[in-house]
Amino acid sequence: MPSPHGESCPKCGTELIASPNTELLNAAPWCPDCEWNLDHFTAEAEISWFWNRIRTADQRAGYQSDLLLARSVAPSPVTRDGFVLLAAVSVVLLLAMPVLVVTGLWLVIAGGPFFPILFGLLLIGLAVLIRPRFARLKPMLKNSYRLQPGERPTVDALIDRIATEIGASKPDVLLFDFRWNASVVDTGVLRRRRVMVLGVPLLLALRPQEVVSLIGHELGHLKYSDARRSLLTQTARTTFGRLGRLVRPPRVSATETGIGLHLVGLFLWQAIGGTLAVLLYGIHRKLNAIAARDNRTLELRADEAAAQAGGTDAALRLQDVLAMLPLLTTYVQHHVPRNEAAKLWRRMLHTVRERDAAAASAWRQLSNRTDASLWASHPAPGRRHQWLSTRPRRGAAVVVGEAEAERLEREIIPYAEALHRTMLKHTTEEPF
Repeated sequence: MPSPHGESCPKCGTELIASPNTELLNAAPWCPDCEWNLDHFTAEAEISWFWNRIRTADQRAGYQSDLLLARSVAPSPVTRDGFVLLAAVSVVLLLAMPVLVVTGLWLVIAGGPFFPILFGLLLIGLAVLIRPRFARLKPMLKNSYRLQPGERPTVDALIDRIATEIGASKPDVLLFDFRWNASVVDTGVLRRRRVMVLGVPLLLALRPQEVVSLIGHELGHLKYSDARRSLLTQTARTTFGRLGRLVRPPRVSATETGIGLHLVGLFLWQAIGGTLAVLLYGIHRKLNAIAARDNRTLELRADEAAAQAGGTDAALRLQDVLAMLPLLTTYVQHHVPRNEAAKLWRRMLHTVRERDAAAASAWRQLSNRTDASLWASHPAPGRRHQWLSTRPRRGAAVVVGEAEAERLEREIIPYAEALHRTMLKHTTEEPF
């Protein structure tokens, strides 16, 4: 929407625009042509001056990183540099784990009466801290529904068709949950299983061909084993953060705790532990910034798979929906009659999409600001749209007809109604 003050861009003279929904996002105006002032980030009142400076620096760095990535024209934006570095750090840490265990056990068994045993236990604890963590299916089932093979034949057939067309592996397990998201993850230690999770609210907001692009995007991650790639770098991405939390002193003033040895101990902890925590968090931040840059390129590669599966137009519309999520999420509420939630939610979401279609570009650009972070694993939807629109256009490899779309909707409805019942349980208002 135009800026309420009718201001013009000082760089190119174009009229500035403001947030496409002023009641929802009171954003600073920006230029829709040259994006002047789009990298303006407002400080939050409840955050201290220091942390606001850190947050703003991260947002500006993330904004520039996404912008450079969106302007990349390379056929494959994925690089190996960041992955090789992170994998190498992970290997070194994992090799250190048995050394710490053996040394710790030796000190406990053959050491002196107190300090060697204590130091040995610390080394064993450090090895436990370094150990890799594997995703497990059972905890995921607490907040999701597992679709058994053949239970939802239209969904299963659609996933099979898309996987075949783009040359991807099929998921071993399919889950529906209540998030506005979709993801794939490898679970288990010895018996690895590929799990795809589809969020019911997001499926309701999408048109059938956009659902194809969404599934194609997630299958694109499976095609290139991106979850396994993430597992290989997990130790490097998490260890130093855990160590930093372990040595971080409490946020209290040493002078408030009285006098004596307690005061001296706390002061030493704050001086030494605080310094170590800052150094460890600095390493943690740098490694995760490298990981995030690597992950964002993987998302673009998966977006190409989305365009291959559902067509470029559907993949671009999918990014429009992701950019509008701050608005769309407000329309899935419990204020609907029982057994009619899926129908009414879908109708409202699609009505809002059509109503704000003219503001789609503004929503995309606004996401470039609100989703900017050097730590973000995904580029902003606006940047993903920008990058994908420069790629060669693709037709849809998988087309969903009207009859199939109706069957697909019928298979999603029970899970939308389950979401509604869950929402009613968590509200104090009288159900319909």
